[in-house]
Formats: sequence, C-alpha cells, structure tokens
Amino acid sequence: MKRTSLYILFVLITSAIMMFGVKGKGREESLGCTGWVKPGKDTTVLKIVAFGNSITAVRSNVQQVFAQRLPALLKNRGINAVVINSGIGGSHSGRLIDNDRIQVQHGLDRFIPDVLSHKPNLVIIGFGHNDAYIDSNRLDGKSRIPLEDYRSNLIYMITELQKTKSKIILVSPSPIAKPQRSAFQNTRLSEYAEAVRSLAAEYKVGLVDNNKLFLEYNKNGKRYETLLTDGVHPNDDGHQMIAENLVIEIIKIIENKY
Repeated sequence: MKRTSLYILFVLITSAIMMFGVKGKGREESLGCTGWVKPGKDTTVLKIVAFGNSITAVRSNVQQVFAQRLPALLKNRGINAVVINSGIGGSHSGRLIDNDRIQVQHGLDRFIPDVLSHKPNLVIIGFGHNDAYIDSNRLDGKSRIPLEDYRSNLIYMITELQKTKSKIILVSPSPIAKPQRSAFQNTRLSEYAEAVRSLAAEYKVGLVDNNKLFLEYNKNGKRYETLLTDGVHPNDDGHQMIAENLVIEIIKIIENKY
C-alpha cells in the first residue's frame, strides 16, 4: 500500500513538471523566433521602428509623415501594427564625432536606445540626405559622411538587427529638387541611393527605393518636385506614396519573401 501511494505521488509530480515545462517552452517560441509580439489571446501586433532623419521625423507642415500613416494602411490589410518614430532632423547615419555640423544625436549614437531597446519585429532605416550633403556647395566638395563610411554604418545596423532576428527595410534617400538645391547635390545623393540598393540585395533585406520612386513619378504631367515642400522634404502626397510602398514590402516580409 505504501509503495502504491509513493508511485502515485511520483506520477503526479512528474506530470506536473512535464505540463509546466511544455507551457514554458510554448511561451518562449511564441515570443522568440516568430518575430511577432502577442499582447493578448486574439491580437497579434507587429512592432515597427522607423529610424532615420527629418524625412522620417514628424513635421509641423505635414499632416502625417509616412510612419504615422502605416498603422491605418496596415490595418486595412488585416495587420495590427504599432510604429515607433525614431526620426531626428539633421541626423546622419554615423556619430556626432564623425561630423558635428548638426548638433544632434546621430544614427549610431542612438541606435541602441532608439532602436534595439524597443526589441522591434521590423526596422525601417532611412538615412542619406545629411550623409551625402556637400556643405561647401562645390562640385568637388566632401560629403558630411563619406560614401564608404555610410555603407559601413548601414552594414553595422543591418548585421546587429539580424542578430536579433528583426526584419529590415532599407529606404533609399529621395531626390532633391532644383532650383532649391544645386544639381550636383542630387548627383552625389544618387550615389548614396545606389549604395542602399546594393546593400539591400547583398543582405537580402527589404527595400523601398524612394530615389527611383520619386524620379519616376509623373501624375497628370506633374513631376516629383510637386511632392516636396522645400526641395527636400516630402509633402503629404509624398509621404502617402512612401507609406503605400512600405506596406507592399511589409507584406512581402510577412509572406517570408525576405
């Protein structure tokens, strides 16, 4: 009788350990490798960080920048998302010590607190305008961040995010417009846009090619200049176009095409 009681006790303890062990494992799988955050039983929320410069940041002369438009556009496609806007005006991809003309925290200065600390499922990276800019306004002038350093900065961000299993969409810098900016500034910027394209292909991440998207824009005879408020920053129509193209890339990611 005593042996029978001990055996029953052993079976109960073993069953309890197995039951809790399975539950713990299920929780780990649901929040780890899938790349999704599950705050409730029936709700799946995609956590997105939009990381970039003044093209990303909220602006007073625009009703909604692309990051603000994404939740509603994704909701229309059956995707619940929260978007954290980590855009700062004047920001280049490097550190303040690399070029301190604009006194803000730049890309690598704030990569950990503004991106990694949020543990995002998806990060939209958009730098380039402040990296490529030639302050001397001379054809042979130096960019604020040399092209190779720009590439290295983006590679660092990409590889660090891939270690965390976060998905990535690179955004190429949109073109700037004459007469507000010299034509050679746009030519230099196009080199940085090409670097973004090549990195997206090399690292197999998403790409929204704003440079190409804007240059090819032609609606009722209106060109991309009409999508800019000041020759650099997109207006509401421009941000809507960016957001719609981001949704297309996000859908591809969800369908495991990247």
